[in-house]
Amino acid sequence: MRVAFVTVGDPGRRTGGHLYNRIVLCGLARRGFEVRWFVPCGASPEEQDAAAAGFGRSFDPSRFDAVLVDALARRLCGPHLARWRRARPVVVLVHELPSVAGSGGAGEERFEEALLGASLLVAVSGEVRDTLLRRGASAGRVRVVPPGYDRLGPAGAPERGAEGPVRVLCVGQWIPRKGILELVRAWRGLGEAGARLALVGETGADAGYAAAVRRAAEGDASIRVCGVLSDEGLRAAYAASDVFALLSRYEGYGMAYAEALAWGLPVVGCRAGPVPEVVGGAGLLVEPGDEGGAREALRALVRDAGLRRRLSLAARRRARALPSWGEAVEGLARALGEA
Repeated sequence: MRVAFVTVGDPGRRTGGHLYNRIVLCGLARRGFEVRWFVPCGASPEEQDAAAAGFGRSFDPSRFDAVLVDALARRLCGPHLARWRRARPVVVLVHELPSVAGSGGAGEERFEEALLGASLLVAVSGEVRDTLLRRGASAGRVRVVPPGYDRLGPAGAPERGAEGPVRVLCVGQWIPRKGILELVRAWRGLGEAGARLALVGETGADAGYAAAVRRAAEGDASIRVCGVLSDEGLRAAYAASDVFALLSRYEGYGMAYAEALAWGLPVVGCRAGPVPEVVGGAGLLVEPGDEGGAREALRALVRDAGLRRRLSLAARRRARALPSWGEAVEGLARALGEA
């Protein structure tokens, strides 16, 4: 099957949606699919609006058996989807809707509405599926294909001992909805000597927000900013940590939580979106924005080695119940075949 995949921005970024795209499309290629990527512009609303007309004129869907559109490219592709669908099946892959995640520009709903007319919609979680249904998508045209948990290795990382400082790991992009600032503030009030917090992830997406995070962390030697890590570096970070903390107030799925579970890390997170379902009973969850509650959850896990061990065992069990990346590839292949 010949598949055109249309997205925007830098597909090499190590954020969840871009990693999902690379993993499943490489998996399709190994299954014999011919996948051609189209990345005509940056991801900002202004860049997409400027490129939309020209891309609509130059892109010929009839050269392919199916067109797979990343919902991130909603402004680039939205005006053309109905015409493309008359030529070939169009499948829209939805990690999140920008209007829901708070990452879009003015008039996002109009462009997102166009996506609902696709032949099939592939949502990465039940939460995203329900959002699409509330927006008017037909239930018969929505499929759920979650990410895998096993990108960095199988579940069942070696159990950690109680010796040494407790190390807490956060993996997340520095944007407001990820709650990095709230986590740093909660940590600053913890007052647990010897505990360490490592912040891993992109820091440059929102300069103002990054500056606020750095100001909040300034002068605290227990907080280490690591930036973006390679897969090898991320494996080492998970293996060296005792607890995973990410206070996202919105997630399409939450790949970092699943990967943390695979490494046996208890989770401190928020009761938001699909996070409670992903984490199961392997963490301590608070309401979004509750810095005091997050501080108490962190304190409980830092102080109580027995609680960490119990939740670590629960994390390993939960990870083994989550979908694998092989299942994600199979799910997307099946959706493209249906279309």
